[in-house]
Amino acid sequence: MKISVITAVYNGEDYIRETVESVLNQKGDFELEYIICDGKSTDRTLEILEEYRECCRIYSNKDKSPQDAINKGMNLATGDIACWLNADDVFEPGSLQKVAAAFNKHPDLQWLYGKCHIINDQKEIIRRPVTFYKNLIGIFYSYNLLLCENYINQPATFWRLDLWHKAKKLNPSYKAAWDYELWLRMAEMARPLHLRKYLSSFRRHDNSISEKYFEKQFAEELEIAKKHGSWWHVLIHKFNTWKTVTVYKLIS
Repeated sequence: MKISVITAVYNGEDYIRETVESVLNQKGDFELEYIICDGKSTDRTLEILEEYRECCRIYSNKDKSPQDAINKGMNLATGDIACWLNADDVFEPGSLQKVAAAFNKHPDLQWLYGKCHIINDQKEIIRRPVTFYKNLIGIFYSYNLLLCENYINQPATFWRLDLWHKAKKLNPSYKAAWDYELWLRMAEMARPLHLRKYLSSFRRHDNSISEKYFEKQFAEELEIAKKHGSWWHVLIHKFNTWKTVTVYKLIS
């Protein structure tokens, strides 16, 4: 089994080394394909990436957005299983072996999602109540519940590359919630497995999209839910948006 990991990066010198090493240090019964799409960084990102050129495929070209870079990387991927890992996030040790084992055990499985820590600049685990809440509501997969609230952690989600091609790439019209739209499109085609293991850590810092634009993110998620769900899904999602934004404002 081959697993393709895509990382899109632009001026990511602060965290890109940790991200790359968390991928390259994965060991197990799988073949790793690591594709890094750089958007013509002007800091030390490319200098750092040069150290890893023998271990991964690095492309440096202008792109329109992170979604555009990820879409380009996925088009280059040749694996059986794929995912993307943002340039400030990291995999937990042994994550890809757990993912490979799950797909080998369930040959008909099209995609899965796992658990994810939230970390800060120093890789310290933070926001444990938020993580507990997402783990709790996502413990048993439900499409109806997903339409009411996004409980799927992007850095801990993997899919068969065939499913990605059927889903037809990330939608560039969304600026902060493109992953949620992808989940709903994939969920309409196949039911995912919840792999109840920590697979990754998602980093929140001053310049991260989820930190700077969390209100826009949740507003976009509500608009996406309106396109896929019924009136009662939207009503519950509106309440969850208000609840989540309020909590995030209090803890930010």
